[in-house]
This record gives sequence, C-alpha cells and structure tokens, in this order.
Amino acid sequence: MTSNNALYKVYVANMPDILNTKKDVDEYCKQFWKDNKEKVKEAKAAEKAAKAEKPKRKKGFDKDGNPKEKRAPSPYNIFVKEKYAEIKAENPNMDKTEIFAEIAKKWQESKKLNEDVKEEVKEEEKEEVKEEEKEEVNVEEKEEVKVEEKEEEEEVKAPPKKKAGRKAIVKKKTAEVVEAENDE
Repeated sequence: MTSNNALYKVYVANMPDILNTKKDVDEYCKQFWKDNKEKVKEAKAAEKAAKAEKPKRKKGFDKDGNPKEKRAPSPYNIFVKEKYAEIKAENPNMDKTEIFAEIAKKWQESKKLNEDVKEEVKEEEKEEVKEEEKEEVNVEEKEEVKVEEKEEEEEVKAPPKKKAGRKAIVKKKTAEVVEAENDE
C-alpha cells in the first residue's frame, strides 16, 4: 500500500487547470484528505471483518482442530511436583516463593549427587573397558606369538640366500693387536 503523501502528490499532479484561485486549490486538497480518510476507515473495517470471520484457534489444538500432544515433563518439573507437597506439609506458613527457593536448593543438591554417581559409574565403565582391552590384547599377543613361531619355522626350513658383493678388505694386523689377542 502506498503512503498518503505519495497519493497526495499524484492527486496534486493531476489537478485540473480550471482551478485558478487559492481558495479553489485549498478545497481541492481538502477534498483529497476527506476521501483518503474515508478510504482508510473502510480498509480498517474490512480488516476487522476479515479477522472476525476467521475463527480463533483454541489452545491445545492444532490448525486442523486435532488435540495437540503434550510433551513429557522435564526431570525438574517432576522433582518440583514431588517436593512441593512435602515442603508445604512440613512448613504450612511458608510463602510460594520461599517454597520454590527451597525446592531449587534441594534440586541443586540432588544434581550434585547425581553427577557424583555418574562419575563413579563412568569410572567403573572405564575400568571394565580397560579389563576387556587387556583381555583382547592378551588374545592378540597369543595370536602374534603363534604367527611369529610359524614364521621362524619357515625361516629355518629355507636358509636365506647370500647376496653377491665385494669382498671385504682385510687390514693387516699390527704387532700390538696380535699380542693383545694372544694374551686373552
């Protein structure tokens, strides 16, 4: 929708040439604002009528009118339901805000306990995994030993071939080296 000012500019640009006096031009402009005001009112009334015809959705129902499924309560919601009645019974003079503050403290404490228990469980699982890995390593080592034994048997059966190469240069031994070897 275009703005009123833009419509006014178009209206003034299309002003007839017959209007000579300032009074005639003012009346012409006043007529635009009256007509425009009526159009705006009609548009708003039409929007209201359209909204009135459209039925409102009820809570708990989707667009088709089928009931929505509620999601499961969180662990905190369950905890609050359980503890609220207990704390209210113990302290009937407590305010709701005080009760919820007490519930929040207990929730934090239980959360810490749960974390400690989870850590213990994780440590136990790690130990179990380590034991399983040791067993797997032992089985793998036994298999490797068997494979090595088979390889050694094969090596004994077929001696390795010597490569043809240069003959080693033998240095002449000095008298001192010969005497040291004889002493030993």
